[in-house]
Amino acid sequence: RAARGESGTLRVGAPPSVMLSGLPAIIRKYRRLYPGVRFTLRELSTSAIETALRSEEIDLGFLREAAPADPLTSKVLFEEPVLAVLPASHRLAPADRLTLSSLRDQPFVFFPRSLGPAFHDKLISFCTAAGFVPKVVQEATQWQSVVSLVEAGMGVSLAPGCVKRFRWAGVVYRPLKGLRTAVSVCWRAENPAALALAFLKLSQAEWRSTRSSRSTP
Repeated sequence: RAARGESGTLRVGAPPSVMLSGLPAIIRKYRRLYPGVRFTLRELSTSAIETALRSEEIDLGFLREAAPADPLTSKVLFEEPVLAVLPASHRLAPADRLTLSSLRDQPFVFFPRSLGPAFHDKLISFCTAAGFVPKVVQEATQWQSVVSLVEAGMGVSLAPGCVKRFRWAGVVYRPLKGLRTAVSVCWRAENPAALALAFLKLSQAEWRSTRSSRSTP
């Protein structure tokens, strides 16, 4: 049964933002389909997930905007929009959609680069392409804290679309045309665990199904 991915222990790592996406539903379905598997989840930053995969502390991990090198391999699982996060009282809040350049003079709340260098660099590159370097006045390690600091008026932020699940009266989320971020699933290329491959297959199927249902008129 272990060789078929039906028993044993599966260790998965995921950053907090992916927990705001479809991962909880996938975990629930996986545990129902594979009751003989002991499932453990570690909530880690993207950088820590890569380290844990290389040291074989976890079997599979979700990474945002990362393309790890050997001995790891990865596949893009889904994409989502990058949103502007603004205080509800902000002068730009009434707009339905914003351009990134409209935020050029705003103070920003960001996460530390060390937690996810690839995603951090991508957000910075979006800003530089729009003609400015963001003035970061505050950092926070959790998206909930980032949104809380925006609500407190510390600045604005850029965040993956899943963060809009924080529905707070003092914050608004606005789309930014053409800006997207990708989440990949990653595992060790050599002798991957059968349990990890079964979870990967289910994750791909579930996210494909979710994407199809959202695109159906």
